[in-house]
Amino acid sequence: MGGEQAPRRLLARGSHARSADNHRIKGNVMAGVPFQRHRSWFENVAIWLTAGVACALMLASFESLWLFFLESFSDAWPEFAWCFLRALVAVAALLLVLRLGTAWLPERRALRWPALALVIFTAAAAGWFAEDGLTLVLSGEPVSDGERPYMLHTMFVLALLVGVLGEYRWASLRAAAALHEAELNRVRLESELAAGRLQVLQAQIEPHFLFNSLANVRRLLRTDGRAGRAMLVDLMLYLESALPRMRDDSSTLAREAELIRAFLAVHQVRMGARLQFHIDVPHALGRHIVPPMMLLTLIENALKHGLSPLAEGGSISIVATEANDMLVLQVADTGHGLVPGSGGGTGLANIRARLRAMYGAAAGLSLQLNQPRGVVAQIHFPVHAV
Repeated sequence: MGGEQAPRRLLARGSHARSADNHRIKGNVMAGVPFQRHRSWFENVAIWLTAGVACALMLASFESLWLFFLESFSDAWPEFAWCFLRALVAVAALLLVLRLGTAWLPERRALRWPALALVIFTAAAAGWFAEDGLTLVLSGEPVSDGERPYMLHTMFVLALLVGVLGEYRWASLRAAAALHEAELNRVRLESELAAGRLQVLQAQIEPHFLFNSLANVRRLLRTDGRAGRAMLVDLMLYLESALPRMRDDSSTLAREAELIRAFLAVHQVRMGARLQFHIDVPHALGRHIVPPMMLLTLIENALKHGLSPLAEGGSISIVATEANDMLVLQVADTGHGLVPGSGGGTGLANIRARLRAMYGAAAGLSLQLNQPRGVVAQIHFPVHAV
């Protein structure tokens, strides 16, 4: 029968791979963290060169700006250029020592602050010696004794400012890294919690489905042994392919269509002419990802609450459509129809909870009257294709 071939085709397929949600979350979160971006060597050189030139211009301006008021404009420029060259060499030596020294500072506060103070004093001394050496090489005379205290004081203040600013930046980046790591852990935990909730909801479907199926087999064996044995064989073939996939995070519409076709074929043995079904799932939509066992729950409800109470039974129609990037799955029956309390069962509650956990407000489940009799259950959610 058709229900026997469908499980065999399902068995030949490999189980759907679990999606790597945590890795995607991590990549999305960390991609927006500025301190995770590594600058190229060219960018680092440009930044330090710009900082050095700016500091040298500032020091040269402080040292020689008064010359522009005491001497002619043309005579003051050579003195400014000389001051700038000395300051540039001193600042370059200072920044180089600071850059190399701070890169090796320990992270423990008790050791970091003394080490930082040592690096600052070393950088100030390096800047002072560089300026003194340049003056001796180019002019043939060392810096005068009156200028040396001023030079040393200037180099120390500059090294202190740059060192403290660098330490503040390091502490800020470290705090930001800790904050983003905490946020990443929170998102990961929320994802794992949502996945756990989905597994619990799916686990609630399994005993409900199995108990109903076994009860039908037992009832049929008492009334029609041959039909009961045939149904038992079909049920075993169906469960052999369906059970390994009940706990999958996702399935495809084509796979779910074959599952429900096998499921309805099993029930058609018991109900005979009382059950007619039609499945309209276009081949183009078969690749779309759908939540597993959701259609099966709607069909179980249609059988249990719609067709079984009627002596003449009825029909079930399953239709899949796509519109505006939304996949719409509709299960319509010609059964008993809506009664007080319809829509509040465990199966439908699970569907709503799973849709809310997986898609948020973008998905939903609706129930309405069918014409001339029965119920139309419809679920919709965003389209995702493999």
